[in-house]
Amino acid sequence: MPASWKLLTAALKAKRAWDRLPPEHRRQILEQAGKQAKQHGPTVAKAMRDQAPAVAKRLQEAMRNARKPPPPGA
Repeated sequence: MPASWKLLTAALKAKRAWDRLPPEHRRQILEQAGKQAKQHGPTVAKAMRDQAPAVAKRLQEAMRNARKPPPPGA
């Protein structure tokens, strides 16, 4: 649970910082993000396609371990 509070705090700080930016700077940031997504998106998608089976297997193992009942006497 503490990690979720850290994430929430970071999100609120980011929102406050975004709100302080002038609208023209926000627009520039979003345009640059779109350009970078167009440029790097295919590379990221290819990497995810290649790594997806390994990631899925690790997720399944983690979920399986989370469902195991605790050992007796624990």
